Amino acid sequence: MAKSIQKQKNGLKTAYASTIIGIVLVLAVLGISAWLVLGVNALKDQKVEELEVDLFFNNNVNELELKQIEAELMAQPYIQKAFYRSADEAWEITKTIVGDTALNIIGNENPLNQSIIINLKKEYVVLDSMLHIEQILLQKYPGQIKEVSYRAAAFTDINGGLKKFVYFILFVAALLLVVAIALINNTIRLALYSKRFIIKTMQLVGATPRFIRRPFIWQAVWQGLLSGIIAGGMVFGFLMLLEQFIPNVIYLTDINLFFIVLGGIIALGMLITVVSTSIALRKYLRLSLDNLYG
Repeated sequence: MAKSIQKQKNGLKTAYASTIIGIVLVLAVLGISAWLVLGVNALKDQKVEELEVDLFFNNNVNELELKQIEAELMAQPYIQKAFYRSADEAWEITKTIVGDTALNIIGNENPLNQSIIINLKKEYVVLDSMLHIEQILLQKYPGQIKEVSYRAAAFTDINGGLKKFVYFILFVAALLLVVAIALINNTIRLALYSKRFIIKTMQLVGATPRFIRRPFIWQAVWQGLLSGIIAGGMVFGFLMLLEQFIPNVIYLTDINLFFIVLGGIIALGMLITVVSTSIALRKYLRLSLDNLYG
């Protein structure tokens, strides 16, 4: 009898451990996927706001006027950053880029105009918005702005390419979420299957369904919490390992986003375990004695 009880306890411990392991692995994969989605989206926003638009001004506009225009541009709701660049500064940058060989061809005379460089806010980095902003600026500073220069293709490529990648990862993450729910639900059902005799015995001695559910629900909460914390540690460990091969990859997102992912997988783990446990318990509470061995 003692051996039978000990064997049953060992079986319950094994079921509990396998449940934790299964949930941890699934949540870790989901956590990595979520981090990738947030990281790529943050990278997209960063790259989008790095796109520069050059406003070239006629040489008859003095520096004081340009400083005033720079301040006016900074006040616009669609502009992230604006800074003045003199013709001499632009020429020095050009000479550094093209080198001495090219300078011998184009000569040493400065052909460049003074300019104000602007960066748009991410929600305005769309070609249609840029065309509209260009018209606004040309109308607001007639006879002063000589040219609005930007690469139109960049406004399409950087949004289109990165958005497709984000959508692809989101699609994969959604599939993983469905698989995760199914796997965790199945794992918990198997764990509770080994306890069906305990559940039925509690019923037979007069325990109410609420009384029977309580310890299992609390166990599910702790399983989800523990699994989420371990999975969060595995995600961080994976990022540190990845850092060895791709330097600075851990800075793809800020620390706040990592804690969002950690909180998300903990909450998801607890939600899935509690819901799955409740559904499985309902089945075993309704199970008849004749079907216990089925």
